[in-house]
Amino acid sequence: MDNHTHTARLITILSVEEGLKTELAHSIRVRANIEKRSLKNEDTVAVFNIVGTTSYQVFFIDDKNSLDVIKSELDKMGVLLNYDSEKILERYIQRKIK
Repeated sequence: MDNHTHTARLITILSVEEGLKTELAHSIRVRANIEKRSLKNEDTVAVFNIVGTTSYQVFFIDDKNSLDVIKSELDKMGVLLNYDSEKILERYIQRKIK
């Protein structure tokens, strides 16, 4: 049974330094607080919009397991990552983490 009531769409991938200069700064700080991590300018985040809402979710991209972590966290919220966003993120991670 599918418990996903919403879909997440990738909006952007950017450095923490770039993100903190935008309206996404609060969302980045919230995610860092949830993960109990300090913000580093060179860290990379992926920003998702929950389709049909004004909700944005931010996740850090740290290693090759980041996609699985993101999908798991979204799943806990009842949110499914859309196919195109998953493929874009997958390719980005493969290029970044070599």
